Amino acid sequence: MNQQQAQKIIDDTQRVFSQSIEQTKKYKNLSKIDNLTYKVLHRQFLNPLDIVIDCNQFINEIQCYDNEFVQWGTTHLHLPRYGLALVNQNGLLTGVNDPINGSLYQYNEQNPNNPIFETDCTVHTPIMDLPSLSQLSIFNGYWIRSNVFKWEKNASFLPHVDTILPSAWYRLWATMDDNVTVRYFDGTSFNTCTPIEQGRLYLVDTSLIHDATATSLNYQLFLSANSLSTNILTEHLLNK
Repeated sequence: MNQQQAQKIIDDTQRVFSQSIEQTKKYKNLSKIDNLTYKVLHRQFLNPLDIVIDCNQFINEIQCYDNEFVQWGTTHLHLPRYGLALVNQNGLLTGVNDPINGSLYQYNEQNPNNPIFETDCTVHTPIMDLPSLSQLSIFNGYWIRSNVFKWEKNASFLPHVDTILPSAWYRLWATMDDNVTVRYFDGTSFNTCTPIEQGRLYLVDTSLIHDATATSLNYQLFLSANSLSTNILTEHLLNK
């Protein structure tokens, strides 16, 4: 990837936040994390928290909901990527009818006059009540749009960004096994994140271009917390 390609990814993302008057106004009015605070917390691409999920327990529990996973989004349908809602707009598992089981970037690109942002999703689905996820309760009241990913071999996300600065949310992430490769672009080249601890919750700097690829069956947590969760994140970050 060269500088021109990287800038296009960033520009395209920024454009989707301001395609219409409705989008521009709605995003402008969201509570933002000031850039200094964001940079202090995001010292690197993956920033570990002191929260570790029991991977075996989670994988055993999520099997009960295997039929609820749906193809992720409406593009790149050849990729075996599946999603399940943790926090959405109504707390119901509605599968393909739930726009958060896919890229909101793509949804908002197609629906500029009726945008959905992460902050519109505040209701827990039954998945959030799994015993293996009990440690996540410290963020109750702060969780916004969140999902479980189920990826099969060769599933991937192409290089992208999820957040523009100043950001209106934090991204957190965990993988339940080591069957995924995650990279970020430092402005010059891609760097592979290693080591990644299975079950460890990470605060992720998704304002940086990044991608990911599964090497075999893989479960991930893709989480968002609102801008008011700064104190909780600060308390639970390792390597402060």
